[in-house]
Amino acid sequence: MNYNKLSADPTALILGIVSLVLMIFGCCCGFVVAIALILSIIGLVMAIKSLNEFDANPENYSIQSRKNVYAAKIICIIGTVLSSLYIVMLLVALFFYQINLSDKFKDIYNQSKEIREQSSDSVMLNGGKDEIYIENDSIYIDTNYTDSIKTEVIK
Repeated sequence: MNYNKLSADPTALILGIVSLVLMIFGCCCGFVVAIALILSIIGLVMAIKSLNEFDANPENYSIQSRKNVYAAKIICIIGTVLSSLYIVMLLVALFFYQINLSDKFKDIYNQSKEIREQSSDSVMLNGGKDEIYIENDSIYIDTNYTDSIKTEVIK
């Protein structure tokens, strides 16, 4: 009897554990959860393939290797289910709050537009100089001359 390891003995277990760690510690970002889902699916496919190898030729592989791959399969299933549920929750939240999100962007745009309009109508005074710029009317007034006021129209 030759007791070899199954092809996915350490790899599927590592992928399952990494996917669970990414799912638990990286759940604030949707992108990290998607990576965890991909890793757990890859690990699950590898584990199922290795278990099918064992079922085809059980005398060629060790029982401990089969137990490891079966544990990896369970961990990958848990990682897949948790990642999938989290992604579904993100999609549902995005669906229900999409109107609110677009309203927020619209409010921010309108506020910035109002600020730009207010700043274009305002009078700007330069500190230390006696010059006044009125942007909307394109008038330049220089009051440095004590006896007269010079007015020029800027185009």
